[in-house]
Amino acid sequence: MQASLIRLAYLGCFAAIPLAALGCSKSEDAPKLAASASSLTVEKPPPTAMVAKYTIATDGKTHIDGPAPAEHLKGDTSASAGSLDVDLMNLANTRGEVKIDLTTLKTHTFDADPQDSKQTKDAAGWLEVGDAVSADVREANRWAVYSIRSIDELSASDVTKVAPVKQGADDVRVVTLMSHGELLLHGHKADKVVPLEARFHFPSGAAADARPTSIEIVTKSPLKITIAEHDVKPRDNLGKLAKRAFGLLGTKVADVLDVTFELRATPQSQ
Repeated sequence: MQASLIRLAYLGCFAAIPLAALGCSKSEDAPKLAASASSLTVEKPPPTAMVAKYTIATDGKTHIDGPAPAEHLKGDTSASAGSLDVDLMNLANTRGEVKIDLTTLKTHTFDADPQDSKQTKDAAGWLEVGDAVSADVREANRWAVYSIRSIDELSASDVTKVAPVKQGADDVRVVTLMSHGELLLHGHKADKVVPLEARFHFPSGAAADARPTSIEIVTKSPLKITIAEHDVKPRDNLGKLAKRAFGLLGTKVADVLDVTFELRATPQSQ
């Protein structure tokens, strides 16, 4: 009996090792281990009676800012997708994913053509979403997907108890939160924490337990994307590595990009 207890204690200590430590190996298997660890199901409380399904509107915007010594990259995307299961009485239960269409990326670093057009084409080549790559490669890399795994640091967990603020014809209830999730970009995953503000829109005078007619979701501070994590490198228009352009990294092209977004979600059609 004592030996069994010792074995159980040992296994318990091993299980307490943070899963993130699996991703610290420099071996070729490290990305696979990190990906499998971050995709484990996260336990959450039982849902309340007010779980509602929402669809991310297709007109979501993201803004990309990449300061580098020689060039300050600026760009935007203009299309989005995704879905959310929102627990209005316990927002910590909310799960879902946000998708950004990288084929809509346009840069405006120079505010002038043809420089911006060339930079936009170069960016599409780095991401392998340009017209020159095959259709299957372009489609495989088209979407940047952020999957929500858990939510905490909520300013309020129950939307029905948040005091509304008048905004035009709507009553708006605002909640801030911290979203923990996984970003899939260019075929590679990385864990990300994103501070968000959610604005729940209701018709003026709606009952406290009414369902929002729309939800605005905006970043409170930028999402940091390290391009090396996602194997984003200089490539020619066919997707082949352009080794002579590697010297651009960290000088003309930023190693880390700051990304903010403005999204809108509407009730899912039944």
